[in-house]
Amino acid sequence: MADRYMFLTDEQYVTILEKIKAVVFADGFKPSCYDCTDLGNKSTGSNCGFCNDGFTEEETALFPDDFPGRRTMKHRGHNHKCPFDMRSIPSLSDFGSGCFYDCYLFRNRKSDIDLMKEMVEDLITELDIVKFHRS
Repeated sequence: MADRYMFLTDEQYVTILEKIKAVVFADGFKPSCYDCTDLGNKSTGSNCGFCNDGFTEEETALFPDDFPGRRTMKHRGHNHKCPFDMRSIPSLSDFGSGCFYDCYLFRNRKSDIDLMKEMVEDLITELDIVKFHRS
């Protein structure tokens, strides 16, 4: 399967980051996450990170033919970081997934909303700086 079918484009990644920002900055926002440990059904997710299946659209779905029933999002590219990934320099193989053990939401069940806002803003600012220097 070609990369364009497996991985988010830069534009799709930025669009999802904007959705994350809108959720985190919304009045009354309360972060939540789940960790299902049922045998054969291991899954995790949150209401505000890249693991939120609610952010998946047909064009960002890994299995678009099964959308909306199956809302698995395409993988993030090696340069697409989730704002809540606490790894300072994730290895390329870790970037697209596998951030559960290093996720701010899952490591800190009582989340600091102001810090979460700052994490989102910092990542967006970093992307803007990179984009500016490339143009």
